[in-house]
Amino acid sequence: MNRRLELRVPAPPGLDAGAVQVEVTEPGGRTYALPAFQAGGELLARVRPRAAGPHRYRLVAAPPGGPPRALAEGTFDVAGGGAPGPVGRSPADPHALARADGRDFVPLGENRFNVYDPSWQGGASAASYVAAMAAHGMNTLRVFVFTGCPRAPPRDPQPGCLEPALGSFDEAAARDYDRIFEAAEASGVQVILSVFAVGFTPGDAWKGWEDNPYSAARGGPAATPRDFFDDPRARALAARRLRYVAARWGYSTSLLAVDLLNEPEWDGAIPEDAWIPWAHAMGETWRRLDPYGHLVTAGPVGLHWNVQRDERAWWADPVDDVVQWHRYGKDVYEVHALERALCDTVEDTRRYERPVLVGEFAYGGEPKPAYDHTHVGIWSAVFCGAGVLAHSAPPFNEDSDEPMTPERGRHFRALADFLAALGERAPLLPAAAEAEAPPGLRAHAVARGARRALWLLAPAKGYGEPVRGARVRLPLPEGRWRVRWVDDLTGAELGREEVRAAGGPALLRPPPFRRHAAAVLERDPL
Repeated sequence: MNRRLELRVPAPPGLDAGAVQVEVTEPGGRTYALPAFQAGGELLARVRPRAAGPHRYRLVAAPPGGPPRALAEGTFDVAGGGAPGPVGRSPADPHALARADGRDFVPLGENRFNVYDPSWQGGASAASYVAAMAAHGMNTLRVFVFTGCPRAPPRDPQPGCLEPALGSFDEAAARDYDRIFEAAEASGVQVILSVFAVGFTPGDAWKGWEDNPYSAARGGPAATPRDFFDDPRARALAARRLRYVAARWGYSTSLLAVDLLNEPEWDGAIPEDAWIPWAHAMGETWRRLDPYGHLVTAGPVGLHWNVQRDERAWWADPVDDVVQWHRYGKDVYEVHALERALCDTVEDTRRYERPVLVGEFAYGGEPKPAYDHTHVGIWSAVFCGAGVLAHSAPPFNEDSDEPMTPERGRHFRALADFLAALGERAPLLPAAAEAEAPPGLRAHAVARGARRALWLLAPAKGYGEPVRGARVRLPLPEGRWRVRWVDDLTGAELGREEVRAAGGPALLRPPPFRRHAAAVLERDPL
């Protein structure tokens, strides 16, 4: 199976690579175009063939105001079938994502924003880190493309800086991202690439606007961070970066989504009336560049922290494929507060009839080695109807950062294994559940096809002590149901029961548990 075909030709002197594209004609006669990029003295076009058989291609330069001219043309043959398409929105439910073969996809993983920097990974390469993620059951990685490029050792510019000067893309940094995508494809991990991240805060040592090549201080067109979003020349240059991203990594089936912007409220205090129209324009630009249909999203903090109003206009925008928001703060350090905040916001944002992603959450001060904040966060988000990425990084501040240790990673493995037991052929959808006893017990249910699953969070009072005599009501279709209760970290069986449902709420009696527990329910065949 051909996943990537590279077409290479020498770059003619003086030719702007931003004016070059490849036109591909498939065996059935359908033609599509995608941008090319320059690396060293060559022009490259990366194609992901979608069909078996003979293909034709033309590499064409179309400079603005000038006639197009063919730089190369030829044929290639695809044996054994084309590559699968990327993960997309599920045709079975607007809130779900699905792989090209129809299997449900629930994002579960990390916001490990600079996975390309070995000094932040204990010396580990991106490839080894991505492989470790997959071993922990994670399927999604969110990565930043730095926009601010401070000139500081040990590398000039810093790792992750793709565009150190306007319109000039650093080949060493680009190869770092190449390795991430190659590792992701080898490990079955999806990548969310945040294309404009970090670099819009005046006077900040790390997020400094003064280090942003789009700023007037660096010779760019934008006198202020707001100008970056409004100025026509700045927008045209931003679209050029998107074009490069599409040309270099748009081929990959491991590109889950293009994430246009990271946390504008936190980085630069950019008002919503500036970044939302910009995101709409950039999203439309991406649609024109990408023939493969990768998802578009943006990563604002969320409804609990805004500058001017909130993100609802963006989430309602048809260009936005995934409703993404982040959650941090002292008000959610306690796990019951976290569970309520995540579930309330998921429920609120599912109204936009598209998938919801908790793109970042963490608490660096959570007690070790239990990592209960991480555990409750990922289970509650998934059971309430969202994908979820825990933030992980070396210690930076208590509010947000926590390395992904093996002790922390096993919580993802436990959830991934639990979800796998439910199958993958239908969307995972929230279902009604009601906790009757003891007071304060929280119950969340999901349905996947004919199966049901339940997750319980023990009451805050006495949290950590054994919970006995719990009762939960769960609506079930008529029939006899087998219930298997498990420890949601170890997978060990806690007990079994059978219930008969009459087409309404059935009473379940969980066995004793501590903190939280889960159950899988299957109806006996008639």
